[in-house]
Amino acid sequence: MSAGAGMPVEPTAAASTDRAARRPADTVADLVLTVLLLALFAWAYLETSGLPPTAALFPRMVTGAGFVLTALLLLQSLVGLRKERSPAPAAGGDGAEVEELDDDDAEYVFQTAGARRWAEAIGWCVGFFVLLYVAGLFVTAPVFSFLYLRFAGRRTWLLSTVYALVVGAVLYVAFELLLAVPTPPGLFLD
Repeated sequence: MSAGAGMPVEPTAAASTDRAARRPADTVADLVLTVLLLALFAWAYLETSGLPPTAALFPRMVTGAGFVLTALLLLQSLVGLRKERSPAPAAGGDGAEVEELDDDDAEYVFQTAGARRWAEAIGWCVGFFVLLYVAGLFVTAPVFSFLYLRFAGRRTWLLSTVYALVVGAVLYVAFELLLAVPTPPGLFLD
């Protein structure tokens, strides 16, 4: 079906133009948050210097990876800011230069998620950390994986079960057998 056959084109173009008008402020906000995260990861990495080498291994891996990924995000934001400040070519009559947001795009999801979806997401996060505190990592990871996949992700019982068992086995082998790194035991297993 062609665009001229009764399909409204203006709302999409207007929404895209509106998003494009907000992007420089969004990019500056991204830059500020990224620099703060970069400083946080650097500080956390430096804080591990007083720990014994075996205890510092996991925090250093996590904070090091966080620092590297945040530095890449900073670079991406700086490149995006530079592109936004350079004069953009005028969009043709077909609007091909205007950026469209996909349904799976994170920006689209954050803009369109309602209060109920936010409450559900926060509930899952809180539930994970409460279960981690109470039951420990080796119980929480498989149980949470199963529950989230089955009920939030609406996956099959078989996939949810197999995934949960694999997550539990991989975590146990990695942390308990190979690395011998202590993990949170939980209140009941302490």
